Amino acid sequence: MGYQLKNVTVKYNEKIALNNISCAIEDGKWIAVIGKTGAGKSTFVQLLKGLVDFQGEYRLHNKPVKVSEKGKSPALQDIGYVFQYPEHQFFETTVYKELAFGLKLLGQSEKAIKASIFAMLAKVGLDETILTLAPFQLSGGQKRRVAIASILLMQPKLLILDEPTAGLDPISKLSILHFLKEWHLETKCTVLFVTHQMEDVAEYADEVIVMQGGELQGHLNTNQLFLQQSHILSTAGLKTPDHLRLLNIVEQLIGEKIAVANCKEQTIFTAVKPYLQFGRELDA
Repeated sequence: MGYQLKNVTVKYNEKIALNNISCAIEDGKWIAVIGKTGAGKSTFVQLLKGLVDFQGEYRLHNKPVKVSEKGKSPALQDIGYVFQYPEHQFFETTVYKELAFGLKLLGQSEKAIKASIFAMLAKVGLDETILTLAPFQLSGGQKRRVAIASILLMQPKLLILDEPTAGLDPISKLSILHFLKEWHLETKCTVLFVTHQMEDVAEYADEVIVMQGGELQGHLNTNQLFLQQSHILSTAGLKTPDHLRLLNIVEQLIGEKIAVANCKEQTIFTAVKPYLQFGRELDA
């Protein structure tokens, strides 16, 4: 098991942000972290990265993550963190310098750095002409891609994405998510995906961690959550995706359950389509 928390609590000025959290995150999974604003999602992923101090036990690949004598948590280098607002992690004067920074710290040659950057730009859908620009000159979607690229260049074992598509238009959002999913499947890297978009959770996640009031409400397989235990969503104040609401409505109308293989949008639409067509034929 890759990352294990046991009875972990995080406090800010004696106020509890995470309360007695215990869970295990398996290597290679894409795990969505969901909950309303203030539920503890960001604190949870910051804890895993080693950005907040904690009480309790945190084990990384069966080795304890040790805090200092003053209770300070160490930042973990094998964990990449893409912030919700990319400008919060930019500090170089050009895109090239931003992308090269981490690779230089690893001692790579200039030739190797250039090759890695150009290859990564192609993967994330960016043109090399942006390399001489300041990061703050970029559009929102470009900033997000540069932020993601800078982290992926470091080849993290765990990638944390904190609302990576917030504020993007639908096409940019789908493009980034599609790329990230392909990269995840190719590298087998573990992904923690913090989001408010339940449609994206149903489409991309293998598992879901549900947070509420700084506590863990559930850690479930995605299909199990949406198809069998959707009450957990309503308890946490979260919305059921529209395509799954459609499934529920059709099931209520016909008075029986419809067998579906998973909770993905296309699967659900394919499953309910015959019943919708039958309804139209009756109306005719």
